[in-house]
Amino acid sequence: MHSIDIFFTSFTKPLEHSLFSEYLSLLPPGLREKNSKYLRWQDRHSHLFGRLLLIEALRSYDIKNNIWDLIAYSSHKRPYLTLDGYDFNISHSGDYVICAIGKNIRLGIDIEEHRERNLKDFRNLMTLDQWDEINSASCSLNTFYKYWTIKESVIKADGRGFYIPLNELEVTNNTVCFEDKLWFVQDFVFTKGYSVAIATNELSTFNMHVINFYDSCIV
Repeated sequence: MHSIDIFFTSFTKPLEHSLFSEYLSLLPPGLREKNSKYLRWQDRHSHLFGRLLLIEALRSYDIKNNIWDLIAYSSHKRPYLTLDGYDFNISHSGDYVICAIGKNIRLGIDIEEHRERNLKDFRNLMTLDQWDEINSASCSLNTFYKYWTIKESVIKADGRGFYIPLNELEVTNNTVCFEDKLWFVQDFVFTKGYSVAIATNELSTFNMHVINFYDSCIV
């Protein structure tokens, strides 16, 4: 069974300006420019922290040099590592950012804060059975986010994103089969008010690693 490492962090206030600048200097020019275009500090931090988590994740596999040269993008703009066998995926929502990494495996991860939504707007993205389960659940919002994060993790693992019709993704015994590809999915309550799901093309376990960028500097 494969092992996946999941690194996560949270933010509730802006970093000190000097520390933010030091962290930002670790990113290549293109990512620094992209970060500067975000208007909200929360968006700048989630973007930065996602890349810092990737640095930490790669370091855990003893990959430390020229990491930005190892990242390429698919035709559907999915980032991937050019190192044979490695894969990673980043997601963020609310106050949390999460990054999963593994070797000899394909993966996708999604985190979602439980924001109130008009669930009727998502009816066409669910199967009939999923929609019935959402409506009959004691907490419809929790069940909705269970399926939403699973579907997101699968389309991120596949790499084509929303080009895949979400209403065709059935979840059966913790698996999703689409176009003859079988994905193993695991969903869990990450912390109160958040759901996380991970999809992999092989059975796997995962190890969680919390990183605090306020107390520890990786510069």
